[in-house]
Amino acid sequence: MEQLADRLYRNDGTGRFTRDPTALPAEFRENGGAVAVGDFDGDRDPDLFVGSRVVARAYGRVPRSWLLRNDGSGHFRDVTDAMAPGLARAGMVTGASFMDATGDGRLDLVVAGEWMPVQLWVNTGGRLIEEGATRGFADSQGWWNSLQVADLTGDGLPDLVLGNAGRNGYLRASPSHPVRMHVHDFTATGTTKGIITRFVGDTSYPVAGRDDLVKLMPALRPRFPSYTAFGAVRLEALFDAAEREAAAVLEARTLASAVAINDGSGRFRLVELPWEAQVSTVFASLVLDMNRDGNADLLLGGNRYGVPPLFGRADASRGVTLLGDGRGGFRPAPRAQAIPLEGQIRGLAWVRTPRSDSLLVVARSGSSLQMLQRLRVPSPPKR
Repeated sequence: MEQLADRLYRNDGTGRFTRDPTALPAEFRENGGAVAVGDFDGDRDPDLFVGSRVVARAYGRVPRSWLLRNDGSGHFRDVTDAMAPGLARAGMVTGASFMDATGDGRLDLVVAGEWMPVQLWVNTGGRLIEEGATRGFADSQGWWNSLQVADLTGDGLPDLVLGNAGRNGYLRASPSHPVRMHVHDFTATGTTKGIITRFVGDTSYPVAGRDDLVKLMPALRPRFPSYTAFGAVRLEALFDAAEREAAAVLEARTLASAVAINDGSGRFRLVELPWEAQVSTVFASLVLDMNRDGNADLLLGGNRYGVPPLFGRADASRGVTLLGDGRGGFRPAPRAQAIPLEGQIRGLAWVRTPRSDSLLVVARSGSSLQMLQRLRVPSPPKR
C-alpha cells in the first residue's frame, strides 16, 4: 500500500525539502515504529534502521524491520539479513537508537518495543549481533513505549531512559509470573487473535471474559453457554493442544519504567525508577539539569486514555520530574521544581527562540501543543 510507504526528503540547503521517491527500497511497506540514523559500517555515510510497529489487522504478529545501508548518494539498500541476522524480526518496535555502547568506536544498535526485551545489537566489524541478554537485559521483556540515549552519570558513556507501562495498572508482571499473549488463528476463522493471560497466584488465566471471547470466536459459544459454564476457565480448556502449540507466545516480564546504566564495558545495570514514575505509562522523556547541580535529571510524560474499561485508562501522570544523584539514582523533585504536564504526552523537546533561552514543547495526543518557558532556577548553595 502506498499509504504505508516511508518517505525520505532531501534538503536543498535553504530549508526546502523535496521527496526522493527512489531513496528507499520499493518493497518498503510497513507500519513504522521508530527510525535510527547512524554510520554503522564506518564509511562516513549515515545509514538507517527502521523498526516496524505492528502488522496491520494482526496485532501480535511480528512485523518486518529494516537495516538500510547508504550507498553514498543518499539511496538506501536493504542489508538486514546479511549484516544483522534476526534483526528483521526484532519485534514490535517503538524505539531505537545507534550508540557506541562498548566504547570501541563503532556504533551499536539498541532496540525496544512491546512484548520484547531491550535488545543490544553489538557491532562486530560491521555486522550487528544481538547480545542483550548477556549485557544486562535478561528478563527485560516489557511494554516499552520509549527509548532515549543519554549520559546519566557524567562519565561520557551512553546510558538509557526506558519508558514502560508502569506498575499502577490492572496487569502485573514479573519474570516468574509474566503477562503472556498467545497469538494464533484460534478456531480457524481466518483472522489472527491475541489471547492475553495473567497469573492469579500461581495459576494463569485469560484476561478477557466470556462475552469478549465469544464475540471474538463465536465457535466457543456452544461450549460455554453461560457464565457458570465459563467460570475461571484456563487456556487449556478453551483450545486443544494442537492450537496452543501452534500459537506464538509473547511475554512481558516487567512493566516498570527504568534507566539502564552503562558500566564502561558495554554492560548495563537496569534500575527501576521511583514509584512516582510508575503511576502511569511513560511515552516521552527529556534529560535536563533541573536544579543546576551538574547532575542529569529527568522529565517524564505519558498517559493513555483509549483502553478497555477492564484495564482503566492510564491517566495518573501529571508529568514526573526526577532529580539525579550523578550515579544513576533518581528521586522526585520538590513540588516547586517540578514541571507540570497535562494530557497524553507523546513527545518532549527544548526549542531555542530569539526571545527565550529555551522553550519546552510538549506534544500531546488528541490535544494541542503545550509550550512552557523555562524559568531560571537558582544554583544550589556552595558547601
